[in-house]
Amino acid sequence: MYNKLKQRLSKNKESAPDSSSAQALANHPFFILGCVRSGTTMLRNMLRFHPRLECPEETHFFRWSDPFRSPRFMHPYNNNKIIQKQQRMDGISEEEFSELVRISGSKKELAENYGQLYLEKQGNPDGRWFDKTPQNIYGILLISQMMPDAKFIHIYRNPLNVVASLFEGKVLSISDMAGATSYWNETMSIMEEYKKIGGDRVLEIAYERVTDKPRQAMREILDFLDEDPGQLELPKGFVHPEKDKYKRVLTREDIKEIKRRCMPFLKNYGYS
Repeated sequence: MYNKLKQRLSKNKESAPDSSSAQALANHPFFILGCVRSGTTMLRNMLRFHPRLECPEETHFFRWSDPFRSPRFMHPYNNNKIIQKQQRMDGISEEEFSELVRISGSKKELAENYGQLYLEKQGNPDGRWFDKTPQNIYGILLISQMMPDAKFIHIYRNPLNVVASLFEGKVLSISDMAGATSYWNETMSIMEEYKKIGGDRVLEIAYERVTDKPRQAMREILDFLDEDPGQLELPKGFVHPEKDKYKRVLTREDIKEIKRRCMPFLKNYGYS
């Protein structure tokens, strides 16, 4: 199986468009990053309607600082039931993933091999894969160095609604105020510093803009990615405007505390 999988991936690379072509230049991967509960999944699902774009479930390849193929790096993939379920959703078996790890020499190679195999599984081998793991923002420096052509989309959302969603706990449950606001603050802090060195590789867009004017927002995103916006056909009513659930979930004291903890980014991103 090892040799067969390696041969399949090598064959796909050899049959890819010549690197001098416009399509090949646009085929480098991109990453959707941001705080959890900020619309990364929504944005991924919208981009999946573009015929050239394919995105697996969350990979977490760059989330943790542990070195590639070290025991601590491999632990989640060997033991985390959610990650294993997501790989099955991608159509990639446990055996195939083990072989991908074996033939890869770095996190970069693992991401590329996984993306290439995912394209094959989707029946779109000449398409463009991208990654949507919000916590990969913790590894943005490594991604940036290993993949110098990669671009980043940072989608951000009002921290009041982020914390309200975390408090509700339908997807991810965090009941501690410091923990919930840290999700937002750490993400914003990392991105603020990264923009000082790689700002031209980042497109920042508000969750509220995507949900309020989805077609305009998607045009801006696809232009940034050098993709044709005309090929994207969003179903009518696919997204809805922000509902500001924080108004019924949070107390006045909660709102005051979140605003205090999330300054100055709250003000800098127009949420004050």
